Amino acid sequence: MDAQRLFAERIGGAQFGKVQQTFKFTLINNAKMDFIAKNPSVKVIDMGVGEPEELPCSPIIESLFSAAQAKENRIYPCNGILEFAQAASRYLKRDFGIELDPKSEIMHCVGTKTALAQIPLAFLNPGEAVITTVPGYPVLPKVCDWLGAKLIPMPLEERNGFLLDLRELEDTIRRERPKILLLNYPNNPTGAVASLDFFKRIVELAHKHSFLLVQDAAYADYVFQGDFASPLHVDGGKDVTLELYSLSKSYNMQGYRLGFVAGGAPLVKAFSLVKDNTDNGQFIAIQKAGIHALDSCADFLRSNREKYQRRLRRVAEILNRAGIEALESPGTFYLYVKTPPEFRGAELKTAQQMADLLISRYGLITVPWDEAGPYLRFSMTFEVGTRDFASENEVFQALESRLVHDRLA
Repeated sequence: MDAQRLFAERIGGAQFGKVQQTFKFTLINNAKMDFIAKNPSVKVIDMGVGEPEELPCSPIIESLFSAAQAKENRIYPCNGILEFAQAASRYLKRDFGIELDPKSEIMHCVGTKTALAQIPLAFLNPGEAVITTVPGYPVLPKVCDWLGAKLIPMPLEERNGFLLDLRELEDTIRRERPKILLLNYPNNPTGAVASLDFFKRIVELAHKHSFLLVQDAAYADYVFQGDFASPLHVDGGKDVTLELYSLSKSYNMQGYRLGFVAGGAPLVKAFSLVKDNTDNGQFIAIQKAGIHALDSCADFLRSNREKYQRRLRRVAEILNRAGIEALESPGTFYLYVKTPPEFRGAELKTAQQMADLLISRYGLITVPWDEAGPYLRFSMTFEVGTRDFASENEVFQALESRLVHDRLA
């Protein structure tokens, strides 16, 4: 039998596996290996991966170890334990002033990536429109495409502070009548932070034109200019919103795969139905570790926040001294930097070209984004060996030597 006949059209059908695509992360890794082979004594500075580099705080690890040994925690958790939803409710009220019912308006998820893939199954019919941002996290758009949706990408541009242009958005909504609008603020990769007024207008449009707002708030704890704003702060916001929160970035729990979805009870119930039919919930011991994170790790979160803000400031200063214009990011742990037209004698038209130059010449890994103009993303989750200023300063010194003085160090 010809296995090629078995593949669904949504993944390529008969052409699946025959069309070779080289993804940018593959290109980055290939260039990294080439640099190491040519410069074995020079340490690579990896500002590409957006993944916390340290362990979670001790209470999280200790709680996981203890709970994993309890026989009663071995069972399928299905749609979660109430204690975790209650901890999430306390966190939202304490840190952001958002009050939700943990029994009906909060549901745990096996990481927000999984939740983003599940949400379209609860709300989207074939042929309906979905508005997404470019650049943006591709999971929900990909699943919507697989479900036969009409994808409408809208660019995040510097002229609007990397927020959607609300006039253009309203025109698009009137014309396309979307079922879902996907947002992500604080934004990966741009670092942009949305205001309460911005969300008030979005919520107003959602009520007027009957669409679901999916707001990915994975970086809610990393706002450095102003305060975190949510559509759940807006009157009537929870009636049209599912907002996703993650423990990965704030508490260094990315491998634990734990987060939660918050919003109006009917919306959370619809998500829960799909979730109940597509996963068995996260291991109860991990949920109990999550409770300790949300309730007992405020100092750890504060230290993470200070670390990333310090790094953002220092790296932006170095980039500017090197002739690469960089503004300090208002949120997340990313710098989103426009590719200069020329650097060290090389003419540059794309971010990919700049990323290639930085890896091959300086051993500096970044992530190129060319979807809405040529930009590079610098992540502040680089490894330093130990959590101390001396190790961190060694990275800054190496970065300055390479980019400002054009010397490998």
